[in-house]
Amino acid sequence: MMTMTPEQEQDARAKAFYLLKKWTSFTFLDHAVGLYRDFLSAYAKQLDTPSSNQKELETAYVSNFLGALVQMDQGIETLRKGSDKRSAYDALVAGTERGSDLLFGRSAHEIGRTYDPFFHSLGVRDTNYTDSIYATGFAEGVWIEELSCLALKCTAGLNFMGLLTHGKRADGGSRIFEHWTYESLFQNARYPAWRYWPPGRSYPAELPPCPPKNESSEGEVYSDQEISIEGIWEPWFPAGKVGCPNYFLKGSIAHMYLLEGTNDEHVVRWRLLWEDKRYQDGNLPAEEETYFPKPRAQPKNRNEQ
Repeated sequence: MMTMTPEQEQDARAKAFYLLKKWTSFTFLDHAVGLYRDFLSAYAKQLDTPSSNQKELETAYVSNFLGALVQMDQGIETLRKGSDKRSAYDALVAGTERGSDLLFGRSAHEIGRTYDPFFHSLGVRDTNYTDSIYATGFAEGVWIEELSCLALKCTAGLNFMGLLTHGKRADGGSRIFEHWTYESLFQNARYPAWRYWPPGRSYPAELPPCPPKNESSEGEVYSDQEISIEGIWEPWFPAGKVGCPNYFLKGSIAHMYLLEGTNDEHVVRWRLLWEDKRYQDGNLPAEEETYFPKPRAQPKNRNEQ
């Protein structure tokens, strides 16, 4: 376990709790989809200036790029109703993977989009993860949207796998993580292109506290058992130490905990910290207003009307 003072642990728990809610929220994910929508608007506008491959560009817009947005919008609409978060997240992830593959994936490279002046104007670049300028303009928005949904995949346990920046395994291989720990949650980006990873890792001036540790063993769920209540749970080790909170969808199987600084997974007892009932009453929690703070209006100079 990472060695933290009680004050550091309190701060880390509060930040983790805030981010888990943020990454699974309607406001954060709707903003991400909005970045893709902005890209599509720019794409449509640019079609007004004919290109040599105009027909191909128009066909791709209608049959591929718009189709990805339909899936994402379906996920956002389902999430807003608050009834079935799993299907909402599945639709969001599927649409995002489809959309980003059209710009950054192998097929985009093979089709030649990374060399096409039309896509270059939208910010697509022929780069790899070691380049600091991975995408610009509207295409960078799509990249941020993809990272936002990767954070969702990791948070909601939707078959995510990532690399840890800290050290190597004993056999020299890369260390990987599939769920958040304090180590993975607060690590630096592994590659220059991932400078927004994890995305949205910012906090309000007044960070809401994490609920106190759940000292009761009532209702706890061991690793490899099914989660009955959707929300944020905290892992307890046999010796009484407590790890980084994690979010679970109802019906998920509680995972083992990858101990910080090691490659060892441990069976833990997960205890509920917060039940997720967001959006079921048709309202957005007030806390979500802090996710994307509005810029302050600049005071006008005396000579400005």
